[in-house]
Amino acid sequence: MLSIRPLGEEDNETLLNIEKLCPQGNEECAMVVDKGPDITARYGLYENWQIRVAEKDNITAGWIGWTVKQTADDKYVYLAEVMVHPDNRRQGIAVRLVREAEKAAEETKASHIYCYVYGPNEGSVKLFEKLGYIEEKEVRIVEIAAYKKEHAERQYDLERIDIKDLPEAVGLINSYYQGKAHFSPFTTESFRKYANRILGYGLENFIVAKRDGRIVACSGFWDSSVLMEMTYTKEPMMWKLMANAYGILRHFISMPRIPAEGEFFKFHSIVDHAFVPGHELAMEEILNYCNNLMYDTKCEFFGAYTDPEDPLLAIAGKFRPMYEKLYLYAKPISGKVPDFSSIYVDCRDPIL
Repeated sequence: MLSIRPLGEEDNETLLNIEKLCPQGNEECAMVVDKGPDITARYGLYENWQIRVAEKDNITAGWIGWTVKQTADDKYVYLAEVMVHPDNRRQGIAVRLVREAEKAAEETKASHIYCYVYGPNEGSVKLFEKLGYIEEKEVRIVEIAAYKKEHAERQYDLERIDIKDLPEAVGLINSYYQGKAHFSPFTTESFRKYANRILGYGLENFIVAKRDGRIVACSGFWDSSVLMEMTYTKEPMMWKLMANAYGILRHFISMPRIPAEGEFFKFHSIVDHAFVPGHELAMEEILNYCNNLMYDTKCEFFGAYTDPEDPLLAIAGKFRPMYEKLYLYAKPISGKVPDFSSIYVDCRDPIL
């Protein structure tokens, strides 16, 4: 018999163990995430979240988690994750769990519900398409290896943000993302609370680039490894080929390192970036700064989750990144699905 119930404190270790048994991907590329000692840590980034646990014959079989979000004129639900123990798959448990989240979305009168699916995760694609979700948008994952220091001479003044400059930086962010789906303009206070709520982020890790005293570019630099570390249980073939090639070239020049299968690695994220058109170099200098910080602290990988049309991608391309994909799937609940032709990727969402 299958039952769905709220999360209890006693569930923590069991759910963490199930997650480790559930690599996301397929036979050619799959990864697993280690979220440390607390299964709810990622949910603490949000103000309104729920987790429901599935039990079959009194044994934990899986769970689902979601959060309710709101903009000035819309309310919607982000479905963060669905996990089912491998021994309990193909028994309708994932369907029941997703229906539970949809029921909560209906009760809150959410306009729509959405989720991100890791590109190779064919099982999740089939699940959500079966339940009426539509692939609305591709999200690009940019992964940069900090394998050498960048020594370009700066043309902009870079500094960690001073609180007195926060209104100007928030204005730049609001302008950069204006009109994009899932973006709600920040106030100075709401951005301060949002950044400081995220473990490993905070205003102390927010960088601005100035020209003649004016902020022309900015970005947060989030140590998301405080919430998760990742490993490939099935490494992409392209990565394997690159690793072999780099291994040979590394005898002669500095080359990026590719993590081996089963090797956990940490990742830092460029978040809430924005820059004034014509000042792309300022954003590049921020990336240089972040690269050198990573290199000096021996943390090898950083990057961003972003709309494929975001001009950040052209700038990041100079750092010889690797790329992967997420897909945004959405379904209307009590309203319409928004126009996802251009989106703001909430940095809290893509923690896989």
